[in-house]
Amino acid sequence: MRLIHITDPHLSTLTGQSFRALSIKRRSGYLSWTQNRQRIHLRDTLHQLITAVRRESADQIILTGDLVQIGLEDEIREVSGWLAELAPAQQVFFVPGNHDVYARDSWAALRRYWDFVLPPSPAGKPDTSRSGYPLVRDIGSIRLIGASSACVTPLFSARGKIGPDQLERLAQQLTEAREQGRMPCLAIHHPPLPGMTVWRKALREVKVLKTLISTLKPALVWCGHLHYNSELTEGDCRIFCTTSASRVHRASYRVFDIAQTMGAGRPCWSIHMQLKSCAPGTTGFRPVNEQRWNFTL
Repeated sequence: MRLIHITDPHLSTLTGQSFRALSIKRRSGYLSWTQNRQRIHLRDTLHQLITAVRRESADQIILTGDLVQIGLEDEIREVSGWLAELAPAQQVFFVPGNHDVYARDSWAALRRYWDFVLPPSPAGKPDTSRSGYPLVRDIGSIRLIGASSACVTPLFSARGKIGPDQLERLAQQLTEAREQGRMPCLAIHHPPLPGMTVWRKALREVKVLKTLISTLKPALVWCGHLHYNSELTEGDCRIFCTTSASRVHRASYRVFDIAQTMGAGRPCWSIHMQLKSCAPGTTGFRPVNEQRWNFTL
């Protein structure tokens, strides 16, 4: 089984948007893009990365959010074609990021244009950015669990929120996966452990999520948000943050080749991870880090 993690492509453009017509928060995001981010996140870099990813023949692409800049409907519509071309919907495992759900009208636009990679709308209940999450998909002996931490925040805040109902369902899914002999894996946009980012960008329930990870022991956690490569361990769990897929310096993706074995009568998986990056001034993505380990339930 081959899984690939990419995140934070920030691939929409704000060309033609009227600064005066934007809300105060969106004006702040617009200025961040025009004065800084548009020189960091390059479409050409993203195109090269996606070309490389398609050659990898992944069974699932884990996509952990921030496809747009300020959550405008025009941006979300623009990105829908890219999403459709990335891979068949059943091969894209998507959780939204804070830039995708940037303002109160963003989630409705996601429903209109990205519904094919979102969980079903809840029947008879309000539809929010946490509705239907955690997203769950069983791929062979692996259970993918996607938690949504995307929420609307005040000016200058990029915090995330899972919410008590989703936390409860997340614990249930992690428990059920182990009971069924499946390898549990978690995808979330915001970093899942305390200290991984500053307060204004952190997950509100980061201490609670750390406890869930420590006690219910997913094999892998993938996140984004930080725009750089990092890895941590929490017990037997390995947590991987991958840098932005469009970043001019060191755009990266991770490849995970996973095979189930048996270890002392218990389900066991061998995992081979490769971090592939593109060095500044070069073309092509090459392995810059490689690891092998086993995970046992």
